[in-house]
Amino acid sequence: MYVGLTIGNSEIKVLSVAGRQIKKWGKIALSEGQVRDGLILQPQAVGEAISGLFKSVKLPRDKVVTSLAGLSFTYRFLNLPRMKPLELEEAILRAARKEISLPLDDLYLTWQAMPGKSAELTIFFLGVPKNMVDVMVETLHVAGIPPYLMDLRPLALARAAYRENAIVVNLEPDCFDIVFIANGVPAVIHTINPRSEEATLEDNIRRLADELTKTAAFYHGSHPQAPLSPATPLLLAGDLSAEFPAGEMLQDEIEYPVKPLLPPAEYPDVFPVASYGASAGLALKKVPLRPAEGEKGPYHDINVNILDGKYRKPRGRPVSAGLLFFSIILVIAIVLLFPLYQTRADITAKNTVLQNELMEIKHQIDIAIAIGQESSNTEEAVRKLIASAESVKTTNQDILSPRGMFSTDLQRVTGNLPAGAYFTSIDISNDLISAQGEADNVFTVVAYATALEKEPFSEVRITTLGEVVTPPSAAGGPEEPSAGSTAITFSIIILK
Repeated sequence: MYVGLTIGNSEIKVLSVAGRQIKKWGKIALSEGQVRDGLILQPQAVGEAISGLFKSVKLPRDKVVTSLAGLSFTYRFLNLPRMKPLELEEAILRAARKEISLPLDDLYLTWQAMPGKSAELTIFFLGVPKNMVDVMVETLHVAGIPPYLMDLRPLALARAAYRENAIVVNLEPDCFDIVFIANGVPAVIHTINPRSEEATLEDNIRRLADELTKTAAFYHGSHPQAPLSPATPLLLAGDLSAEFPAGEMLQDEIEYPVKPLLPPAEYPDVFPVASYGASAGLALKKVPLRPAEGEKGPYHDINVNILDGKYRKPRGRPVSAGLLFFSIILVIAIVLLFPLYQTRADITAKNTVLQNELMEIKHQIDIAIAIGQESSNTEEAVRKLIASAESVKTTNQDILSPRGMFSTDLQRVTGNLPAGAYFTSIDISNDLISAQGEADNVFTVVAYATALEKEPFSEVRITTLGEVVTPPSAAGGPEEPSAGSTAITFSIIILK
């Protein structure tokens, strides 16, 4: 039996499967401030809540697949020439450093080779901040759950869809997950925050529709050879999708046909399938699955384990046959030559005694000569020691300076981003942070800059403000054209 455990900002959900049958499920609410944006702030309290939930639902704790809602991540599809397995890891890390601007030392890294028959090898590469994973493991220990597997919620949702071509959307109060599946591969995975708690369902649906339009444009721009058909189904899941008008409201905003997400498993009629799509995808991570009825092509599951990056050990190179043969010959030679070696060792020991006596005599002579020069050399030696100590001190200050705290800077910049804005790029150097993005209006950008000024930065400047108008969609027909949307582009410079 496998258990899927999903931790969100406001609640924890669990679901168990045996084979492809969903057996049990349940959830428990969390207090405000215990979890925020994919980071567990109170591991003791959250761990105790998980333990109580497992006890009440009567679930085993040995094969638990976990996920955090809103977990930060970065990913790439890397194309590499085919090579020997021992050379692959080094090549992957080298390629990732060229593709990803964030310091890889701050991330737990994992990857998976994707299927293909070409001369190139396609690698899905994933990096997750270490601090978020470490606190997750700490929380599991409090709950009495041994760390087993950890997954991204968007990848779990793609597994729950198990389609060759689909758009998967998970509408939850804490964040929205978007996955574009093309030719059986999750090609684009994305997570956004909903609007504020005061926002209506209609506000969030409009934000989601706008984000879907931008994500589709990004996908088609990067995959012009394999565009998604307008008939591609949009599979909807999440607690907010269970509200009656959600599906109809979303259908009015987009051209893709909206359908419910139904995981490839057996479950009773009373099972709230809309609320447990991600949990089902987690629990099915190790279960062989079959494509949905009517699907022609295969689905290639990205089945990585984030904890591999935490517990991975460096691989040792295997001993070659030639080196092994040489080692055996060397041992035999040592055994045969040992008597001669012992005789030579005795002679060498006697010579060593005589040499030590001679060295002692020379040493006494050197001491006598050095006493006369000691007074003049002492002052110079002390001066050099002081200079050396100052150099070491300066070096330590440089090493311990906060210039390399990219992870802290990134958390401050992203943590203050208000609802209604998102980043298009962030560049961090030793003295400067440059952030570009889009917002729903100018006041949102000003509010963001004001929030950054409260952080320990020396200066925050809004360098550019622009306006981007998305052309109106023709989905409504010539008689009822839909209005285009307007976004404010911005650039902010932050001096540390």
